[in-house]
Amino acid sequence: MTFLGNRIAATLAAGTLAAAALGASPAAAQSYTFRLATIDVETGNYYNFIAVPFANLVSELTEGDVAIQPLPAGTVGSVFKLHEALDDGLVDMVNWPATFFGNADPFNAMINLFPTGLGSDSILAWTYHGGGEEMLREHRKETLGVHAMILGSGPAEWFAHSHVPIETVEDLKDKKYRTLGNWAAIVSDQFGAAATTTPGSEVYSMLEKKGLDLAEYSLPGENWNQGLHETAEYIIYPGIHAPGWTFELMIDMDKWEDLPDRHKRAIEVAAKLVTYDSMQRTILADMAAVQKINERAENGQNTLVELSPEFREKAKAAARRWAARVSEEHAEAGNPWPKRAFESITAFQDNWAASSYYMVTDKP
Repeated sequence: MTFLGNRIAATLAAGTLAAAALGASPAAAQSYTFRLATIDVETGNYYNFIAVPFANLVSELTEGDVAIQPLPAGTVGSVFKLHEALDDGLVDMVNWPATFFGNADPFNAMINLFPTGLGSDSILAWTYHGGGEEMLREHRKETLGVHAMILGSGPAEWFAHSHVPIETVEDLKDKKYRTLGNWAAIVSDQFGAAATTTPGSEVYSMLEKKGLDLAEYSLPGENWNQGLHETAEYIIYPGIHAPGWTFELMIDMDKWEDLPDRHKRAIEVAAKLVTYDSMQRTILADMAAVQKINERAENGQNTLVELSPEFREKAKAAARRWAARVSEEHAEAGNPWPKRAFESITAFQDNWAASSYYMVTDKP
């Protein structure tokens, strides 16, 4: 076991030792196996920065009692239907962004990321100390009957790979724009874009054939792996549609409740450690990709376009208008969750913006 594993294992063992001191008898070792569905291929950053380290750390902290098998995208059908695979018992865990649920319940379009919302500097503070993970867990238990926690995080994406430069919100009108979640609703309803939810596996070919005018897919490192820089001239930034994000881990409730407390705690600790670690590993992978993009831009192979402050302000106002409207509509219909998420996120963001001016960042 590694030094980190030893330290954590010692902490986790404290509860067992205390129980023994009180005369309790710890349960005999037992094996628990979980099939974990993911949205990424085996060579992808999400798979290797989140799913695999999580499975390995859980095994280490439970001394092999809990075995988690990560399954790459496509193993159990569409990545947009993994919740159905969990319901049907084909898998025991799902690791994905809540936006893949769609907008039927706008809570899912807010809780893991909010367009123009919390960035990579603030999203984990809100998640763990501002009520985000607790709210997610309550929602999943009440509405889906599953146990949930945060597993995985990362910084902003590229705004888009595009065949046209996007400099104003008006430039989005009638453009075939691959996106999803609440951002798709926002750009369609308020900026006149023709938003489409193209599966990730089809983004390269659709852009290359100009079946799309522009597409947001993922992070710089992940987009580089997919070769999206080859499909269109313009690369637009910053990714205000996904300024900072987390993934969730949904676990079959019966299998979760069957675990002894010490293993539950090990899974929770592993998820939190991997979430923090995945943010850093993702940033480093993105830095390497951005350096390559910079070289391509210097050689005239791509053109970088920065969204103007006016674009960002209009987008922020539009995102909040959309969220306020749909939250109120759902609250009136008996669903309080979107309003709870919206009010919590925006209050935290406004407070962060007002009080983080003292911080030093290494940005130009």
